Amino acid sequence: MTKKKTLILIPIVLMLTIMASALAPMTAAAYEGDEDYTPRLTAPDSSIPYYSSQLNWYHQTGTPMPNCVAYAYGRIYEMNGEKPLIPGGNAGEWYGMNKAAGYYPYGQEPKVGAVACWSRHVAIVEKVNADGSVTISESHWGGTYFDVRTYEDMTSHYGQAFYGYIYAYNGGMTTELRNKLINAKQETNTQYQQDTNVAPEEVGEFSITNLDREDSDKEESIFARFFS
Repeated sequence: MTKKKTLILIPIVLMLTIMASALAPMTAAAYEGDEDYTPRLTAPDSSIPYYSSQLNWYHQTGTPMPNCVAYAYGRIYEMNGEKPLIPGGNAGEWYGMNKAAGYYPYGQEPKVGAVACWSRHVAIVEKVNADGSVTISESHWGGTYFDVRTYEDMTSHYGQAFYGYIYAYNGGMTTELRNKLINAKQETNTQYQQDTNVAPEEVGEFSITNLDREDSDKEESIFARFFS
């Protein structure tokens, strides 16, 4: 009987491990050293859809790169693989717009993939270095198309007021996948309810919904708790 229970628990543990890994990006503000994050340290080609009129809202509305918001918009699109939630606006408006609408988490700590926001400028954090300095990629309205710079003090950048960071990087999880995981219900995961190689009558009290009835009344079904 113990062997049968073990067979049933294995797929549950594997499934929960996968789910926990997938859900982790939602609970963290952003990612200081995300292994999946690829920093952009070279200029994007103008033919890349995220930065061109094909997908870039700023390009479509007549304000393409060189332009800090056009670049930041394209970079968010590029690193997340989905349309940015921030619906336009100028550089000085991004932080306040995001804070008011709750598009992305925000704060004062630099994280890779975050949008650094000043009173008249935005840039993307590409690296948070061991010495505390921050490497950013950016574009400039009426100036350089693209450049990469490292700052020890972000508040002194261009002498503008520094507002904070918008944690736009989603760690590789699209909003669609995130919502599917959040909305998952126990009844939609019946394939994990029992070992398919064991007849239902032999499973008995070792079905997922009855795991807490074996050995101790205090033990709670992990699967049921996760999906309830």
